[in-house]
Amino acid sequence: MTRPYTSSHDGAAGPVVLGDRYELVELLGRGGMAEVHRALDRDLGRVVAVKLLPEDRRDDHTDARRLRDEARAAAVLSHPHVVAVHDVGSSPHGVYVVMELITGRTWGDTVREQGQPGLVEAARVGAMVASALAHAHEQGIVHRDVNPNNVMLLDDGTPKLMDFGIAKTENVPGLTETGKVVGTVAYMSPEQVRGERLDGRSDVYSLGCSLYELLTGRPPFAGVGAAEVAAQRLRQPPTPLRQITPSVPIGFEDVVLRAMALDARDRPDAATLSRSLDDLADRYAAPPPQESATEVIDAHPDGGSDRTDDAAPPSPETPSRGSGLRTAGVLLVVLGVLALAAVVVMLLVR
Repeated sequence: MTRPYTSSHDGAAGPVVLGDRYELVELLGRGGMAEVHRALDRDLGRVVAVKLLPEDRRDDHTDARRLRDEARAAAVLSHPHVVAVHDVGSSPHGVYVVMELITGRTWGDTVREQGQPGLVEAARVGAMVASALAHAHEQGIVHRDVNPNNVMLLDDGTPKLMDFGIAKTENVPGLTETGKVVGTVAYMSPEQVRGERLDGRSDVYSLGCSLYELLTGRPPFAGVGAAEVAAQRLRQPPTPLRQITPSVPIGFEDVVLRAMALDARDRPDAATLSRSLDDLADRYAAPPPQESATEVIDAHPDGGSDRTDDAAPPSPETPSRGSGLRTAGVLLVVLGVLALAAVVVMLLVR
């Protein structure tokens, strides 16, 4: 049984309740920027996830503002492949964000533990993430940090895009103004590295980088230090996937490399990328097994064969040349008999 998350705030030990509503039950995970708790929504009686700043960063106004901005950016989104945000508030424990509780592992962790995904799985998950990005872009939101570790795979394999912590929206004053580089370096677009103004095509590039790594087993660019890795994408496109993994079909290579075009104008938008990935998944999915009306069984040594009850009836056989000659002979005999009978009748009449 899970023990309640407790605190000695104000000198009284007991469960931590944020905003007189969300009771923290269990710490699910902690990183450098935030910690996530399982919590009980006392008003609605449902289990939720609550995101908090780590204790040593709760007085950092910049981090607190970023967490609020994440909530405000994600709250306007309603999509089956985006983690839903329910509430945001402040408490003596700092700013908190209330989200839907999902169970699973990140796409990155899944690949590290289970190996590279199959082609169809990569295309399906990529298509669903791209559809989530298309929805965000329609709302004027650029995620800015798309990578396999920000995609959660549920137990049934459904992806959920999360962590809009550095997202930039037209409706929310952001912390990531032009000229400031933010994001995960291995997946940054060239324009993101240059600190330029971004649109949805930057997220398309980042998703392309993610698919590249998942299909080949290595990131598209490598180097000594983040600066070198970032600079490489400014000078050249990545090595074609098939030069690294020849088994990758050329259709997959084309879609991924178009998403990673150096010039953002040469990339598809997220909705187009989603459709392309769906088409690839359909093309390479194994066809469902089909039941045959006739069971084929090897012939017996004596030339016979077994026949099932539901086998199709035999088609009429074409008469052979020998059988035709036999039929003609019979007809001649019959005609001869008839002619002889006619002669006999004529003789009797006389």
